[in-house]
Amino acid sequence: MKKQCVIVGLGKYGMSIAKNLTDKGVEVLAVDSDIHVIEKVDNYVTKAICIDVTSEEAWKQLPIKDFDIGVVCFGENISASILSCMILKESGVKYVIAKAGNKLHKDILQKLNIDEVVFPEEYVAEITAEKIINLDI
Repeated sequence: MKKQCVIVGLGKYGMSIAKNLTDKGVEVLAVDSDIHVIEKVDNYVTKAICIDVTSEEAWKQLPIKDFDIGVVCFGENISASILSCMILKESGVKYVIAKAGNKLHKDILQKLNIDEVVFPEEYVAEITAEKIINLDI
């Protein structure tokens, strides 16, 4: 059975994750509040839906309980991030990953028992530093 992932927030980070997962055969539900972004991603993900992610009623229209993994990609919009994470967890999504924009945001997400909280820029910096260290020049 294919993995199923819901990606919430389609900025650069969310869009990249959606494309990479789709290319690797994962079923992706892409969710964002900007219809123009949804139109861009609609051609390559399994399904793309435009909703107000701050509305619990809007979330009730989505089949998110069927998804294994959720990735919340808001770094700056803390309230949208927290709401999205809570809804995914309460809907039964098995594993939730969330991008944090700062330490306070990270602390809040950890207190909500989000499975994994990431700082993408720090993670890429670590990988780049390791590559530099291991260069044979």
